[in-house]
Amino acid sequence: MEPGISSGINAEYGEVQHTDPLAAQRHMMCDIKQVKNFISQLGISKVELEDEEVKQILESLVFDGFATRLHTLGEGGKKQTFYRAIKHQPLTSGISRVPCGVCGIISQCTPGGLVSPQTCKYMKEWLEF
Repeated sequence: MEPGISSGINAEYGEVQHTDPLAAQRHMMCDIKQVKNFISQLGISKVELEDEEVKQILESLVFDGFATRLHTLGEGGKKQTFYRAIKHQPLTSGISRVPCGVCGIISQCTPGGLVSPQTCKYMKEWLEF
């Protein structure tokens, strides 16, 4: 790819090359009509959703931190809004970070037993961090 050229992937249009970074970002995002068509194609709604209903769903996702929104000016200065899902790292509690939190044989683990915290190689590696 040449310097200064951004690329975006859009399911409807395929790969698109842009010199404008905002244009590239818009092609990686969807507007309300594209989301509505996607929902319709998947058949996940038993009723046809109106644009305003899809917008409310998308705005809820933005508010909850699962999507982001981008406002741009389109042709004739008309405001356009695009949405994109945000990938989240799964939240983990402190206990799940300890080897015991994900151990498949924790039920057999007892102090002084064949499987124990004292003999666990995963616990030793974890404590060496």
